[in-house]
Amino acid sequence: MTENNERKPNRSKKKKKKKKISIIKILILIILLTTFIVGGVLFGWVFAMIKSTDPVDFSKMYTLLDENSFIYDSEGKIIEKVESEGLRTIVKYNQIPENLKNAFIAIEDQDFMTHNGINPKRIVKALWEDLKAGSAVQGASTINQQLVKNLYLSNEKTIERKVKEAYYAIQMNQKLTKNEILEAYLNTVYMGSGANGVQGAAYTYFSKDVSELDLAECALLAGIVKNPSKYSPLKTLKKEDVDPNKHFIIDDSDEIYTIVFDERYKPRQQLVLKIMKNENKITDEKYNQALNEDLKTHLKPGKKQIYGISSFFSDKVKSDVLEALMQQLDQTEEEASNMLYNKGLRIYSTIDLNIQKTLEAAYEDSKNFPSIKARKDSAGNILAKKNNTVLLYKYTNLINTSEQLVIPKVDYQYDQEGNLILFKGKRLNFTPLYEDGIMKAIQLSVNDAYKQNEQKEILMFKGRSVKIPSEYKRYDDNKNVVVSKEFFTAKPQFFSKDANNNLLIAKEDYSISSKGVVQPQSAMVIMDQHTGDIKALVGGREVSGQKLYNRAIAPRQPGSSIKPLAVYTPALDNGWTEGSIVDDVPHYDNKGRSWPRNWDRKFRGLSTLREGLQWSMNVMSVKIAEQIGVQTSIDYLKKMGITTIKESGAYSDMNLSAMALGGMTQGISPLEMAGAYGALANEGVYIKPKSFIKVTDRDGNVILENESYKNLVVSPEVAFIVTDMMKTVVSSGTAHRAKLSNPNIPVAGKTGTTSDNYDAWFVGYTPYYVGAVWIGNDLQIELDGKAGTKKLELWKKVMEEIHKDLPTKNFIKPKNVISVQIDTESGKLPTDLSRRDPRGTIASRYFVKGTEPKTYDDVHIELEVDTSTNKLATPYCPPTLIEKRVFTKRPVPYVPANNGGIVPGDYIYEAPTEYCPDHNEFTNAPIDIPTDPFLDNNNDEFPPVDTEFPPVNPE
Repeated sequence: MTENNERKPNRSKKKKKKKKISIIKILILIILLTTFIVGGVLFGWVFAMIKSTDPVDFSKMYTLLDENSFIYDSEGKIIEKVESEGLRTIVKYNQIPENLKNAFIAIEDQDFMTHNGINPKRIVKALWEDLKAGSAVQGASTINQQLVKNLYLSNEKTIERKVKEAYYAIQMNQKLTKNEILEAYLNTVYMGSGANGVQGAAYTYFSKDVSELDLAECALLAGIVKNPSKYSPLKTLKKEDVDPNKHFIIDDSDEIYTIVFDERYKPRQQLVLKIMKNENKITDEKYNQALNEDLKTHLKPGKKQIYGISSFFSDKVKSDVLEALMQQLDQTEEEASNMLYNKGLRIYSTIDLNIQKTLEAAYEDSKNFPSIKARKDSAGNILAKKNNTVLLYKYTNLINTSEQLVIPKVDYQYDQEGNLILFKGKRLNFTPLYEDGIMKAIQLSVNDAYKQNEQKEILMFKGRSVKIPSEYKRYDDNKNVVVSKEFFTAKPQFFSKDANNNLLIAKEDYSISSKGVVQPQSAMVIMDQHTGDIKALVGGREVSGQKLYNRAIAPRQPGSSIKPLAVYTPALDNGWTEGSIVDDVPHYDNKGRSWPRNWDRKFRGLSTLREGLQWSMNVMSVKIAEQIGVQTSIDYLKKMGITTIKESGAYSDMNLSAMALGGMTQGISPLEMAGAYGALANEGVYIKPKSFIKVTDRDGNVILENESYKNLVVSPEVAFIVTDMMKTVVSSGTAHRAKLSNPNIPVAGKTGTTSDNYDAWFVGYTPYYVGAVWIGNDLQIELDGKAGTKKLELWKKVMEEIHKDLPTKNFIKPKNVISVQIDTESGKLPTDLSRRDPRGTIASRYFVKGTEPKTYDDVHIELEVDTSTNKLATPYCPPTLIEKRVFTKRPVPYVPANNGGIVPGDYIYEAPTEYCPDHNEFTNAPIDIPTDPFLDNNNDEFPPVDTEFPPVNPE
């Protein structure tokens, strides 16, 4: 029994042991099954994801890197390769220093030469480090993976992206050599400060070619990649935050900010060098030498270089694409810019290369442009028209033969403390710089200067900064600039003096543009009014090189070219007709002054709206605008796409001068002017000018469709009649020189000249294209007398060429427009008296059906006159001297004596109001008793003789 009792515990222990083993086996089995199931699902998910991944042709990678984005013309031909503003330049593998290649491999991917695209060992290590830290602290991406992400994938942090990244990285390793992969990586990696690739970085930080980098510089650049904002050797501070005892100043040329040396890069650079030494890529000697190298003096921040040539048109295209990317794809400016310059976009523009070349050829010929009418002082400096202010200094008066800036002794003085006082309004400009409404600095800049070239054209040189640090400058009570005496201690060599006690500033301490810009300047836009497509655009007379200022999109005062848009179109759309009559006689402003004057200093009298536009009558334009209202004019301009109207403030466009005569605060750009006239050319429908049609990605997928914005401005009938009125301007009015030699292609348009002759315009259109030309100066300098002719000849020269092979085409006349004969003095149906006017005042005019006149001419009247005095006949005038004649009688009487003796051109046809003084009771017996010629043939008697005809003085 005791033995049995002993066996029972043993059996129980064995049963428990077996049971425990079974549970463990089951758990292991479950874990294995779960692992296989999860692994299978995971494998299937990864496999499915890889299978759905788009194939990539790595052989085209270099094309993508080299070409970036492209702009095509309207026929699909490449017109420009869009590069990232000079900060990415592709360099070949053998141009990159070995030290730079080794530095990047050392810090970014030590196993680069041996792994298959991904590095499992590094992934596990990174995962372990992340787990220990409780967050992502170490990256595991190889150079292959980084390159794949830069070229083909987004920056989103998802498992799907990481799987695709790993897959592409392995594929890349199979298709390309290690050298090809490393070259592509070094050309695409972001290096901070806007630099993409090692060549851009070499220029950005050291102003040198990548091949010129030494070991210490290579290690610094390689260390930047992980965190460009942290490991950059450059830091930008506000001037008030700069401590000269603490900071090493790299660049102090800006008025508000200073670039200083930032030592935070150093541990990362040292790590790069250490790994390179441990990997036997550099010797101990080179390691120590690079470690101890002082890079502060090497740092020379470079400006953004521009590689290649960018035209005015392609600049406009890039600007419009950036705006569309931000608006339609909801991208930030930085994201849109990166997409434009780095993502291989295909931009299909509206440009017609043949038309653009025609336009640029015209702009290269200086004979197509007027000269300026410069008023000069005795020293040859160009003065403002209205005062003696110097607008442009003669270059040799400003800069001496040693290229020193000269400040005459009369332009400065020293105060009692030894501070230098520079007088305002002289050769230096003083500009206060504000931040958050507080003045932070004063910018000193050189005044603009000019030279004359061999063709006697004026070349303007733009004055730029004088490099005196802000802490040494302040205003005095008279707004002169005071340079403190401490500056002379800090920079004793900055100023020197010549024998005449003039101050001299060396070339390196001031700046003025090295290339002169020819004056006057000009811009022209050609647009297809039916689509809004900009076919050609030139923003200045310099048509090669980088364009800094596109005058085609810059507003200038339009002068009379605004009249069809802001006056005549609104009038015809609001009850007026082209036959409506306005009396072109002196008009007075609210202060009783005669205003405005007509451009030819004449007054024509009773005139139709067609005549008013034909001869650009300022008085008529003002009178119409008064009646329709300034706000109406503004509303129509807005409907035509004009965005530069100022409606509030001390200086606004809420006045007749701006709306009726074009004296706007800002003005209108040639591009917007072309779009506005295009509305009239396109049967009353405004289409916003556009520079591109669509944008695709590198694979041809459309990402932007530039659908035209359209707006109905007026009916086709009104648009046609205004167009026909402007045809008269060209056929027999102020723009007759713009008429094309092909009579089968009509031209409608309007000239414009500002009152001071600073701006000259012609905007005209055919049934094919609208073209807007502006000529003027970058400063307010008067154009010479040829400007009015040159603008028309330039327009004709360009448009003649682009229309030479086009078939006959006319503006479409709507069915609802009818032609009716009217009397042009009354605007009404003609009578027999109308037909007897020797001027031939009967003409056929267009009307929208229902608006044609229904009543008859009541301005022409018939009177009996004494032919010997040309005055009204009396009962005493001999019958042989009496003649019936046709005159005009104004609805509103005009008396020259009440208007300074001004006699309008039609006044000779005005009915006389005085009776013949030569025949009376002493010379003739009365013949008959006439009725008052100005009354409606009633029975009023002729005035008593002794009242109207006093006896002749017996003396």
